[in-house]
Amino acid sequence: MKKILLALTLILGYANVYSQCTPNTLYQDSAYGIWPDTVQNLPTCLQNVSYLAEITIKTPETLIEAAGGDSTMTQLDTVVMGTTISENLAAWPVDSLVLAEVIGSPTGLTLDCADANCVLPGNALTCAYVSGTTSDPVGVYPIVILVDVYTHGVLDLGIIQYPLSTSLYEATGDYDSILGYNIVISNSTSIELVNSKEFTLLQNIPNPSNGVTTIQFNTPNADKVNFVITDMFGKVVYSESIISNRGMNSVEFNNKLSSGIYTYSIQNEDKILSKRMIISE
Repeated sequence: MKKILLALTLILGYANVYSQCTPNTLYQDSAYGIWPDTVQNLPTCLQNVSYLAEITIKTPETLIEAAGGDSTMTQLDTVVMGTTISENLAAWPVDSLVLAEVIGSPTGLTLDCADANCVLPGNALTCAYVSGTTSDPVGVYPIVILVDVYTHGVLDLGIIQYPLSTSLYEATGDYDSILGYNIVISNSTSIELVNSKEFTLLQNIPNPSNGVTTIQFNTPNADKVNFVITDMFGKVVYSESIISNRGMNSVEFNNKLSSGIYTYSIQNEDKILSKRMIISE
């Protein structure tokens, strides 16, 4: 079997009491994918500050979907009695995707999946977290994710029908390498300099929190922005209008909310920016 190009699945997670997450149901009927994608990428991580990022994953149903529609990537050549028999496994199901290894993640950030042992079933909507605290130097840390894909089917070898259960690694000796994701480590000063001309929203500090937390955002010019917090069902639980200054702005949020996962957003005339935060007891 040639290597299946599985341009999918950054399987990162939050490996403690907050390991439960809620995937974004907007992607329930999507083809395989991961959100945020490699263009939007993961949120910036501040040095020595608790970090939390949530990821939604839609796994592929078949090998051809996992291969991005390229049937040459699902071709199996088998030699039977000196004769090469070619069979395309495009329609074989993806039984599961399994995280093999994550290379290059900053020290102190834990990587895990919402599903037990990082075994993600095929054709499923799921989610994951990356979390922790790092003191690694400011910079961009490219991450390489090695993923194995499991499948099963029946090989038609002419004289016999041969049932086969296998994985990408078992068949080829290689995992699939997922490239393009970065974790950017920064500090408050460097973020302000880098994003001084952009409308940006940072992760709240601390996160998780008991309801007392700081939310920072950057505006290129003095502006009126709307600040809104919604619960996991989309209900608005807090809102206010803020007259921002040019550069970095802070919202000191001190409002007793029930424990759970919330989305906080800022909006100007051009765009809406949102992030997740966790309120704990």
